[in-house]
Amino acid sequence: MIPSRIKSEIENSPSLLQVTGVPAKGLDWKNCTRTVFERIARRINQEVTQQVIRNTYLVKDFLLFGENEFDNIKFRYKLSSMDDFVDLLKSMNQQRPYNWISGKTLQCYWNYSNAKDKKLNVLLSFLGIHSNDWDSWKTSSNGKPTWHNEKNNNGTLYLLRKHFVGHYFRYYQKSDRSPVLIKTPFIIKEHSEEIVMVETKTLGHRYKSTYMVIRDGALYIECENLDWNEKENYIFNLGFETNPEVISGVSNTLNRKGHAIAIKNLLLKQRVPYNYDQYEGVEIPFDQALDEASEDFHILNFFRSSSDNIITTNYIHSLEELNRLASLKQID
Repeated sequence: MIPSRIKSEIENSPSLLQVTGVPAKGLDWKNCTRTVFERIARRINQEVTQQVIRNTYLVKDFLLFGENEFDNIKFRYKLSSMDDFVDLLKSMNQQRPYNWISGKTLQCYWNYSNAKDKKLNVLLSFLGIHSNDWDSWKTSSNGKPTWHNEKNNNGTLYLLRKHFVGHYFRYYQKSDRSPVLIKTPFIIKEHSEEIVMVETKTLGHRYKSTYMVIRDGALYIECENLDWNEKENYIFNLGFETNPEVISGVSNTLNRKGHAIAIKNLLLKQRVPYNYDQYEGVEIPFDQALDEASEDFHILNFFRSSSDNIITTNYIHSLEELNRLASLKQID
């Protein structure tokens, strides 16, 4: 959800109060229609575009989007550099500015959905708040961050606290199918707001859980990418085990082409806690020689012997496309 300070400033912005359909000053926007939020988003996007043109560090330091998202922008607009992107912003029609944030996203935020960090940066840029002060604006009056206000149901919360809180390493094969194992930090921890949450990383990206539930012996986790516009979902097999050393499951996300993929995951619980912030994801080639007594050796051997570590998908919208893909597979 939107931190109250940012929410109040946005709702009382003189620029936005002039937008058709926006409630009078001091009234909540929760019941505004999608059309009104689209108008609000366009006004915000117009101002943020001008802010970026004046302060290019906002994009050059990847404060409003992540590096992977910029790769997609370069591909979409056939750009070669960040300077090209700034030139593109300068050439855009003021009535059709770059889409930093959508009306749909704003409507979700005003109806208590979790606000992503970089989208908060967009709103703070609109308000003209200097980036040095962003952290204080993202914190509520009691000092707690407000954009991860998730809840666990009582049964899930009890089981996670009692049996699964701890430090893990997460292993999975690299999503481009290269013979490389990725090892990343993964923690299940108690949060100060009486919830349990997950934090994990991939190569260059950070994730936090927005929802978790245990059903029929499986742990379902929905995570938000904190660095660009993406979600990642996990399902882990728990069964009736209460003290697992290894937990298997899958993650579901999108690859760089925007295709849905499923990736086999293993969690390995650590007996000794580690400093999560100091650990980043590392690559372990399948042909790397490892100490046979090490944990990594056993995990690597498992993935090397498995032929179904990744399931990929294509865009298919007709039976004709389906048959063509089937024919290509037979030729292969």
